[in-house]
Amino acid sequence: MIVRPSYCAAYRAIAARHVQQQQAAIVTRLMSSTPKKHLVTHEEGVHQTMKLPTAWRNKPLFRRQGDVRFKSGMEASKLLIAEAHRRDSHEAEYIDSIASTMECLSPLFDRNPRYAFVAKQLMEPERFIQFRVAWMDDVGVVRLNRGFRIQYSSSLGPYQGPLHLGSHVNGGLIKALGFDNVFSNGLTGYDVGSSVGGSDFNPFDKSEAEVQRFCQSYMTELAKYVG
Repeated sequence: MIVRPSYCAAYRAIAARHVQQQQAAIVTRLMSSTPKKHLVTHEEGVHQTMKLPTAWRNKPLFRRQGDVRFKSGMEASKLLIAEAHRRDSHEAEYIDSIASTMECLSPLFDRNPRYAFVAKQLMEPERFIQFRVAWMDDVGVVRLNRGFRIQYSSSLGPYQGPLHLGSHVNGGLIKALGFDNVFSNGLTGYDVGSSVGGSDFNPFDKSEAEVQRFCQSYMTELAKYVG
Protein backbone atom coordinates (compact mmCIF):
# COMPACT_ATOMS: atom_id res chain seq x y z
CA MET A 1 0.00 0.00 0.00
CA ILE A 2 1.37 3.35 -1.01
CA VAL A 3 0.77 6.19 1.41
CA ARG A 4 0.64 9.55 -0.24
CA PRO A 5 2.66 12.48 1.24
CA SER A 6 -0.47 14.47 2.06
CA TYR A 7 -1.80 11.57 4.12
CA CYS A 8 1.54 11.32 5.94
CA ALA A 9 1.40 14.98 6.94
CA ALA A 10 -2.18 14.58 8.16
CA TYR A 11 -1.23 11.51 10.20
CA ARG A 12 1.68 13.34 11.83
CA ALA A 13 -0.62 16.22 12.76
CA ILE A 14 -3.18 13.85 14.30
CA ALA A 15 -0.46 12.04 16.25
CA ALA A 16 0.98 15.30 17.56
CA ARG A 17 -2.49 16.44 18.66
CA HIS A 18 -3.03 13.13 20.45
CA VAL A 19 0.25 13.52 22.33
CA GLN A 20 -0.72 17.05 23.38
CA GLN A 21 -4.07 15.82 24.68
CA GLN A 22 -2.35 13.10 26.71
CA GLN A 23 0.07 15.62 28.21
CA ALA A 24 -2.79 17.97 29.09
CA ALA A 25 -4.68 15.10 30.79
CA ILE A 26 -1.61 14.24 32.88
CA VAL A 27 -1.19 17.88 33.98
CA THR A 28 -4.90 18.07 34.87
CA ARG A 29 -4.66 14.94 37.04
CA LEU A 30 -1.59 16.28 38.82
CA MET A 31 -3.25 19.62 39.53
CA SER A 32 -6.43 17.98 40.80
CA SER A 33 -4.47 15.72 43.15
CA THR A 34 -2.54 18.65 44.68
CA PRO A 35 -4.54 20.35 47.45
CA LYS A 36 -5.28 23.99 46.77
CA LYS A 37 -3.92 26.59 49.13
CA HIS A 38 -6.45 29.14 50.32
CA LEU A 39 -5.67 32.44 51.95
CA VAL A 40 -8.82 32.28 54.05
CA THR A 41 -9.09 29.81 56.92
CA HIS A 42 -12.07 27.57 57.60
CA GLU A 43 -13.53 30.06 60.09
CA GLU A 44 -16.73 31.71 58.98
CA GLY A 45 -17.77 35.34 59.10
CA VAL A 46 -16.09 38.62 58.30
CA HIS A 47 -13.52 38.19 61.09
CA GLN A 48 -11.86 35.11 59.64
CA THR A 49 -8.09 35.12 59.77
CA MET A 50 -5.80 35.19 56.76
CA LYS A 51 -2.92 32.82 56.07
CA LEU A 52 -0.43 35.40 54.87
CA PRO A 53 3.33 35.57 55.20
CA THR A 54 4.72 37.77 57.95
CA ALA A 55 6.93 39.72 55.53
CA TRP A 56 4.65 42.75 55.56
CA ARG A 57 4.44 42.76 59.34
CA ASN A 58 8.23 42.70 59.58
CA LYS A 59 8.61 45.75 57.35
CA PRO A 60 8.93 49.14 59.09
CA LEU A 61 5.84 51.31 58.68
CA PHE A 62 7.89 54.50 59.17
CA ARG A 63 11.60 55.16 59.00
CA ARG A 64 12.26 58.55 60.59
CA GLN A 65 14.46 57.95 63.64
CA GLY A 66 14.88 54.23 63.45
CA ASP A 67 12.52 51.62 62.06
CA VAL A 68 8.97 51.80 63.44
CA ARG A 69 7.10 48.49 63.20
CA PHE A 70 3.73 47.31 64.49
CA LYS A 71 2.59 44.02 65.99
CA SER A 72 -1.19 44.43 65.78
CA GLY A 73 -3.77 46.30 63.76
CA MET A 74 -4.59 48.66 66.61
CA GLU A 75 -0.93 49.54 66.98
CA ALA A 76 -0.73 50.26 63.23
CA SER A 77 -3.75 52.56 63.41
CA LYS A 78 -2.23 54.43 66.36
CA LEU A 79 1.01 54.90 64.45
CA LEU A 80 -0.86 56.29 61.45
CA ILE A 81 -2.90 58.67 63.62
CA ALA A 82 0.27 59.86 65.37
CA GLU A 83 1.87 60.52 61.99
CA ALA A 84 -1.14 62.60 60.93
CA HIS A 85 -0.85 64.60 64.17
CA ARG A 86 2.85 65.18 63.54
CA ARG A 87 2.38 66.46 60.00
CA ASP A 88 -0.97 68.29 60.14
CA SER A 89 -1.69 69.03 63.80
CA HIS A 90 -3.32 72.37 62.90
CA GLU A 91 -6.03 70.75 60.73
CA ALA A 92 -8.55 69.50 63.29
CA GLU A 93 -11.16 68.28 60.80
CA TYR A 94 -8.60 66.24 58.89
CA ILE A 95 -7.18 64.70 62.08
CA ASP A 96 -10.68 63.67 63.22
CA SER A 97 -11.39 62.03 59.85
CA ILE A 98 -8.06 60.16 59.88
CA ALA A 99 -8.54 58.97 63.47
CA SER A 100 -12.06 57.63 63.00
CA THR A 101 -11.18 55.88 59.74
CA MET A 102 -7.98 54.25 60.99
CA GLU A 103 -9.66 52.96 64.14
CA CYS A 104 -12.34 51.31 61.99
CA LEU A 105 -9.67 49.77 59.75
CA SER A 106 -7.57 48.33 62.59
CA PRO A 107 -9.14 44.81 62.30
CA LEU A 108 -8.23 44.84 58.60
CA PHE A 109 -4.64 45.79 59.42
CA ASP A 110 -4.53 42.92 61.89
CA ARG A 111 -5.64 40.34 59.30
CA ASN A 112 -3.65 41.75 56.39
CA PRO A 113 -0.76 44.02 57.44
CA ARG A 114 0.02 45.27 53.94
CA TYR A 115 -3.11 47.44 53.95
CA ALA A 116 -1.51 49.58 56.66
CA PHE A 117 1.08 50.62 54.09
CA VAL A 118 -1.70 51.44 51.62
CA ALA A 119 -3.38 53.58 54.28
CA LYS A 120 -0.11 55.41 54.84
CA GLN A 121 -0.10 56.48 51.19
CA LEU A 122 -3.76 57.52 51.32
CA MET A 123 -3.00 59.91 54.17
CA GLU A 124 -1.24 62.25 51.75
CA PRO A 125 -3.22 63.75 48.82
CA GLU A 126 -1.79 63.67 45.33
CA ARG A 127 -2.25 67.41 44.81
CA PHE A 128 -3.54 70.31 46.90
CA ILE A 129 -4.08 73.76 45.39
CA GLN A 130 -4.80 76.98 47.27
CA PHE A 131 -5.24 80.18 45.30
CA ARG A 132 -6.56 83.72 45.55
CA VAL A 133 -10.01 84.58 44.25
CA ALA A 134 -10.54 88.30 43.56
CA TRP A 135 -14.04 89.42 42.68
CA MET A 136 -16.02 92.69 42.68
CA ASP A 137 -19.13 93.27 44.80
CA ASP A 138 -22.15 95.37 43.91
CA VAL A 139 -20.60 98.52 45.37
CA GLY A 140 -17.52 98.20 43.14
CA VAL A 141 -15.08 97.11 45.84
CA VAL A 142 -12.67 94.29 45.05
CA ARG A 143 -13.09 91.46 47.55
CA LEU A 144 -10.67 88.61 48.22
CA ASN A 145 -11.33 85.00 49.21
CA ARG A 146 -9.34 81.81 49.39
CA GLY A 147 -10.04 79.09 46.87
CA PHE A 148 -9.20 75.41 47.39
CA ARG A 149 -9.08 72.37 45.16
CA ILE A 150 -7.71 69.02 46.25
CA GLN A 151 -7.11 66.10 43.91
CA TYR A 152 -6.82 63.45 46.55
CA SER A 153 -6.64 60.11 44.75
CA SER A 154 -6.95 58.94 41.16
CA SER A 155 -6.60 55.23 41.93
CA LEU A 156 -10.22 54.50 40.92
CA GLY A 157 -10.46 56.84 37.94
CA PRO A 158 -10.42 60.51 36.90
CA TYR A 159 -10.91 63.19 39.51
CA GLN A 160 -14.47 64.15 40.32
CA GLY A 161 -15.93 65.96 43.30
CA PRO A 162 -18.15 68.81 44.51
CA LEU A 163 -17.51 72.40 45.63
CA HIS A 164 -18.21 73.64 49.16
CA LEU A 165 -18.81 77.31 49.86
CA GLY A 166 -19.04 78.87 53.31
CA SER A 167 -17.16 80.90 55.86
CA HIS A 168 -16.28 77.68 57.70
CA VAL A 169 -14.39 76.17 54.74
CA ASN A 170 -10.63 75.86 55.22
CA GLY A 171 -7.79 73.64 54.07
CA GLY A 172 -8.32 71.05 56.80
CA LEU A 173 -11.99 70.61 55.94
CA ILE A 174 -11.22 70.20 52.23
CA LYS A 175 -8.59 67.54 53.00
CA ALA A 176 -11.00 65.71 55.31
CA LEU A 177 -13.75 65.71 52.68
CA GLY A 178 -11.32 64.50 50.03
CA PHE A 179 -10.11 61.67 52.27
CA ASP A 180 -13.67 60.57 53.05
CA ASN A 181 -14.59 60.78 49.38
CA VAL A 182 -11.99 58.10 48.54
CA PHE A 183 -13.86 55.52 50.60
CA SER A 184 -17.28 56.76 49.47
CA ASN A 185 -16.38 56.18 45.82
CA GLY A 186 -14.92 52.78 46.69
CA LEU A 187 -18.12 51.68 48.43
CA THR A 188 -20.53 52.99 45.81
CA GLY A 189 -18.60 51.35 42.97
CA TYR A 190 -18.15 54.48 40.84
CA ASP A 191 -14.96 54.45 38.77
CA VAL A 192 -14.05 58.03 39.66
CA GLY A 193 -11.27 59.52 41.72
CA SER A 194 -11.60 61.70 44.78
CA SER A 195 -11.52 65.46 44.35
CA VAL A 196 -13.09 68.26 46.41
CA GLY A 197 -13.00 72.03 46.07
CA GLY A 198 -14.39 75.08 47.76
CA SER A 199 -13.83 78.53 49.19
CA ASP A 200 -14.41 80.54 52.36
CA PHE A 201 -16.92 82.63 50.39
CA ASN A 202 -20.31 82.88 52.14
CA PRO A 203 -23.07 82.95 49.49
CA PHE A 204 -25.97 83.50 51.93
CA ASP A 205 -25.37 87.22 52.45
CA LYS A 206 -24.46 87.97 48.82
CA SER A 207 -26.63 88.99 45.91
CA GLU A 208 -27.13 86.78 42.89
CA ALA A 209 -24.85 89.00 40.79
CA GLU A 210 -22.10 88.80 43.41
CA VAL A 211 -22.34 85.03 43.54
CA GLN A 212 -22.10 84.90 39.76
CA ARG A 213 -19.02 87.16 39.66
CA PHE A 214 -17.35 85.12 42.39
CA CYS A 215 -17.98 81.81 40.60
CA GLN A 216 -16.59 83.23 37.37
CA SER A 217 -13.46 84.42 39.17
CA TYR A 218 -13.10 81.10 41.01
CA MET A 219 -13.24 79.04 37.82
CA THR A 220 -10.92 81.47 36.00
CA GLU A 221 -8.27 81.05 38.69
CA LEU A 222 -8.80 77.30 39.01
CA ALA A 223 -8.39 76.82 35.25
CA LYS A 224 -4.79 78.06 35.56
CA TYR A 225 -3.91 74.97 37.58
CA VAL A 226 -6.42 72.31 36.57
CA GLY A 227 -7.09 73.24 32.95
